[in-house]
Amino acid sequence: MKIELQNKKKSTFLTIIITLLLCFTIVVPIIFRISFRESFTYHIIVDYLFLFWIVLFLFFYFVSTGVFYYKIIFDDSSFLIRSRRSLSGLFGGKNYQLEISNDMLFGFKFFSRGISFNDTLLLQMRSHSGKKSAVRIPLTLLSKDRRNKISNILNNIIQKNECQTN
Repeated sequence: MKIELQNKKKSTFLTIIITLLLCFTIVVPIIFRISFRESFTYHIIVDYLFLFWIVLFLFFYFVSTGVFYYKIIFDDSSFLIRSRRSLSGLFGGKNYQLEISNDMLFGFKFFSRGISFNDTLLLQMRSHSGKKSAVRIPLTLLSKDRRNKISNILNNIIQKNECQTN
């Protein structure tokens, strides 16, 4: 049984919306400043210049926190999780890729950030030598249904691992 979950369309759409918003709030005022200095629209833009700074701050916030697209593939004996930044990944952002066998997993937890679109999946695993480690993987636009589905699958894997060790 192979289960595949991803959010590439949603994260690409969010990245495009953020980029267009930045273009309309930065490029358009610059064009009006250069070409139409005495127009009514230019004076409105100058009067509401604080919106430019707010949008610029939000854009840099999204670039720094990142919009991630993820792909999770659950297989019978292992699972693969890939997560990478959509926009700032083009400039050398960190890519996350984890492939482990099911018997290495012994715990997981989701963390939500209040202001961000990102959630973090913490996977706790044990190597075959007994060494414990944890990996945090960012996931963007993770719905409650997806979170529940991933939780159910990971809980089933942990339960099978506990049955095999007892």
